[in-house]
Amino acid sequence: MATPRHLLVDPANECDYHLVSRCVRRAFLCGVDEHDGRDYSYRRAWLVQRLMRIAPCFAVDVYAYTVLSNHFHLVLRHDPLAGRGWSDDEVARRWVEAFPPTERGEVVEALKPERRELILDDPGRVARARATLGSMSHFMKHLKQPIARRANLEDDCTGHFFEQRFYSGALLTEEALIAAMAYVDLNPVRAELAKRIEEIRDTSIGERLQVNSAEALADYLRPVVSGLDGRAPPAGSPPVAVVAVESQVDGETVTFDLAAVGTGRPSEGEPQEAARGDPREVGTDAPVAESGAPAAESTEKSSGPEPGGPAEEPGRPRRRPPPHFTLAEYIDLVRAMAGADAGRSADRADGVSRWLARTTVLRRRQRAFGDGPALRRWLADRTMQFRETPLPA
Repeated sequence: MATPRHLLVDPANECDYHLVSRCVRRAFLCGVDEHDGRDYSYRRAWLVQRLMRIAPCFAVDVYAYTVLSNHFHLVLRHDPLAGRGWSDDEVARRWVEAFPPTERGEVVEALKPERRELILDDPGRVARARATLGSMSHFMKHLKQPIARRANLEDDCTGHFFEQRFYSGALLTEEALIAAMAYVDLNPVRAELAKRIEEIRDTSIGERLQVNSAEALADYLRPVVSGLDGRAPPAGSPPVAVVAVESQVDGETVTFDLAAVGTGRPSEGEPQEAARGDPREVGTDAPVAESGAPAAESTEKSSGPEPGGPAEEPGRPRRRPPPHFTLAEYIDLVRAMAGADAGRSADRADGVSRWLARTTVLRRRQRAFGDGPALRRWLADRTMQFRETPLPA
């Protein structure tokens, strides 16, 4: 029997999740059909386009995605209470952007102001829109439903396109988030759809590889598409100075930092509490990510609310910090993991092996992922038995 969704999704605290949805009977409805040889690969772009349209309107940040032949993966951050801080105007704007007025299948921009006014004139409709846009389940429903209808219309058939229930696993620590992102980004390589990450299409790593500016590469990982922009970001820390690791990938030496990033350990000479910083001062027993980065001056221009952004609610847990991986470190890590996983790397560095072991745990389809203490807290809050496998240290 499936676990009730309300036990799998935190109703009050921001949390990261790994989501998977498969085509019905795992049929290759987004790839090359093995029975009749028809190529449906173009449907992957439908999902990506739909994701880019509605994700900025819902209370989610998408950190990674991959669309394969018979299923797709998402790694996202969900804040179930974010909608409470949106004004009625903001709710109406988001709703109309997610579900714009159309004529003959084309969006009619001129009708958007009228549609927003109609929503604002009905308080009940505003309340329903606020609840829908704040729900992760509604986000998945409105992501998949138009794809299913479009495919059924094209195939002149009825019935399910996707399986009815999507999988969701909570990512309780920063290590779990990064491992899930790498697992998702490496799926096309494991499925032999590409030999190198540079060849991957319809996945978030393809977007991240297009970033060339030094500032973006040196910055922490950001969502590829965000619906939570406008909230105050937490005070952060500069990237951790760590030991460089070299790995041979396709005959080239790739150097990237691994030793202290995402390990959850304080740097040498820093007291334990100072190393943890703000993320531990949440005021709740709900699991939060530990960065392992020493407290330092923020790289953000301001740690307060952005101009025009909503103030955080009194008594609410602070926002989870962004991953303490820079974009450059993450790209190098995924590239080295792809080479090692495919057996092309003669020298599998300890750091690469460690992250490959973490992504292996992600294949177990657990209810939650993280270290032992985080899993026990999460399961105790839901009166579940401890059967999950902690991420390797």
